[in-house]
Amino acid sequence: MTASEHLRHVAEVLTALSGKRWPVARARGRVQPVPGLYAIYGDAEAWVDLGLDPQPDSALYVGKSEDDLVRRELDTHFSADPTKKPLTGSSTVRRSFAALLRDRLDLHAVPRNPDKPGYFSNYGLTPDGDARLTAWMHERLLLAVWERPAWLQQPLVELEAAIIHRWTPPLNIRGNPRPLPRLRLAREVMTREASGAQSREASAAPEPATVLPRAPAADARGVTPVELARELGRSPKTIRQALRDKYGKLPFKGDRWGTLSPEQEGYLRARFR
Repeated sequence: MTASEHLRHVAEVLTALSGKRWPVARARGRVQPVPGLYAIYGDAEAWVDLGLDPQPDSALYVGKSEDDLVRRELDTHFSADPTKKPLTGSSTVRRSFAALLRDRLDLHAVPRNPDKPGYFSNYGLTPDGDARLTAWMHERLLLAVWERPAWLQQPLVELEAAIIHRWTPPLNIRGNPRPLPRLRLAREVMTREASGAQSREASAAPEPATVLPRAPAADARGVTPVELARELGRSPKTIRQALRDKYGKLPFKGDRWGTLSPEQEGYLRARFR
């Protein structure tokens, strides 16, 4: 691909993401289940709530979906399906909004998976806090999308990086030349709270009469490809293919990858965030 072709594609994405926007309630049916990029906008009050100078015509966040904008944007980030549990632990967007709205919405971080606590930087929220965050997002935010044409072979990550570099959205951390310093600090506060919540639960738990042997800590805290696929809203096949693309063939015949290493999980979360 030539430089001029890349610039033309970037211009097309910029035009689309600067154009038509929908509130969450009206996005279903307009946002299609296809790969693409998306931009999240907020009204003036949203910017104030987040502690930012109001710029309603600027995007708060830009992201990508490698296979399904509906599943990633509407269902994971915005929890648009009321029959499904919010997935803050699987959405960097929700975690960033939660960190900046912690005091205003009285949000409290907890381990994303209480049954297998760990990876506290991928914190979840208490159920009532998740409900307040979802309601705020539905009321204050708007969505814009660009659907990747079937013929376009350029990786979405390249287009996403170009848009983030051009717009510097305040809620984007990775690849942002001017990241919001207090966003990292706010997320660190939530991370410590999630870790502390687990410590308090552990100290309050009654001491068992018999202590059974425990599995190694890495296994206790890891997730399998199937579990991660469920959290990320992807199919297990997609997750396994991504592992093969990055790490080669399965470790040994018959293996289903088992518990992912922190490196593998981090790679998959970054790729499908």
